[in-house]
Amino acid sequence: MQNISEEDQETIREFLVESHENLSRLDQDLVELEKRPDDTNLLSSIFRTIHTIKGACGFLAFSILEAITHQAETLLSQLRDGQRVLTPALVSLILETVDATRKVLASIETTGKEGSERFEDLTHRLRLAAQLSDAPQSDPEPAPEPPAQNTVAEPAVVTKPPDPVQLPVQHPVQEKQQESQPEKEAEK
Repeated sequence: MQNISEEDQETIREFLVESHENLSRLDQDLVELEKRPDDTNLLSSIFRTIHTIKGACGFLAFSILEAITHQAETLLSQLRDGQRVLTPALVSLILETVDATRKVLASIETTGKEGSERFEDLTHRLRLAAQLSDAPQSDPEPAPEPPAQNTVAEPAVVTKPPDPVQLPVQHPVQEKQQESQPEKEAEK
């Protein structure tokens, strides 16, 4: 951690210690989550752990780790709020996030920097998984098959709108005259 002030080095050391403690607890929580996938308290704990790491990364300008944890946080928020169902694929993605977080933390610990690996594929897959959360589902629906190449589309049927009905238009003066005529005949 050269070229970093003594105060900044101490802040980074505290961040590393706290992050490693959080990740140890996260490992235990993930094992329990596989047994109890609907446990909202457990999901909230996992979410808070990732949220805490993400927040510190923003403060310390660790942009790679912040990007990873931000995408994971979005996905965990959806799970916690019941917007989607936890699947084995999502558990694997979360575990992969934890592994990537550990790699970045190890690099920070030894060099003071996040390292050269950007984990763009992981952040992309996390982002895609979070976008597929329109409704609770176990796995994304397959895309519909495109129509066969040799099919002929049926021509569209074009219909002409009906002619508007012509209603007689009466003017207010004509209406009054018609109303007063029955009164005059009644007077006779």
